Amino acid sequence: DQLVNGKQLTKRVTILEGWTLSMIAKELDEKLGIKTHFFEDAARNKTLLDKWQIEGSSFEGYLFPNTYQFNENESPSDIINVMVQEYKRNFSDEMLIKMHQMRMNEKEVLTLASIIEGEAIYDEERPIISGVYHNRLKKGMRLQADPTIQYLLEDGPRRLLNRDLKIVSPYNTYLNKGLPPGPINNPGIQSIKAALFPKKTDYLYFVARGDGFHTFSKTEKQHNKAKQNFQKVRRNAKKTKSKRISSL
Repeated sequence: DQLVNGKQLTKRVTILEGWTLSMIAKELDEKLGIKTHFFEDAARNKTLLDKWQIEGSSFEGYLFPNTYQFNENESPSDIINVMVQEYKRNFSDEMLIKMHQMRMNEKEVLTLASIIEGEAIYDEERPIISGVYHNRLKKGMRLQADPTIQYLLEDGPRRLLNRDLKIVSPYNTYLNKGLPPGPINNPGIQSIKAALFPKKTDYLYFVARGDGFHTFSKTEKQHNKAKQNFQKVRRNAKKTKSKRISSL
């Protein structure tokens, strides 16, 4: 059918929420045989960025997570066009109006959404996490967002060490106030909505609970107690794992 009618074979490619540009490039290499450096070069092509009126050095943040059907001979730029078009299609007029009301630009919204994507597992927590970050931004507090540190690690993701928090980079939200220069991954629609429609709370802190959810706190004292509780959960989990291994 392909030879007679000229129909091209297509392959299904699924891009997950929170994947970085390099992770997408690796998936496309595996599924379509596109060399990673060709896709990454296209994703940093200034002419293509200008075409979509994107401010920044790459399409990080604008490659919308979804399942796509691509031809086997699809070019990197064609794939980027499809994914950015899908992002534009999902960014509704209501979201655009809200963005202007909040006095944020598109890159700022996607940057915050990418941090939320890196923090949240469950959709119900995304607006709460967003609310914490909005509160910290309004108060001039550093975001201290772990995903921004993970973005800087060559051997990540892994458990962060104290020395990691001292990495000199504009993306280090432990050292710098405000949002980092751009998105740290490609967020899904729920994280983008959360960035624009945060839940109004007095929370300024949150820490993992050990079950995929987080404990939210209004004061540093409450936050430190929550961190201690999480450390107990982590230690208990480590002990349980050690016992299981020793029993094998």
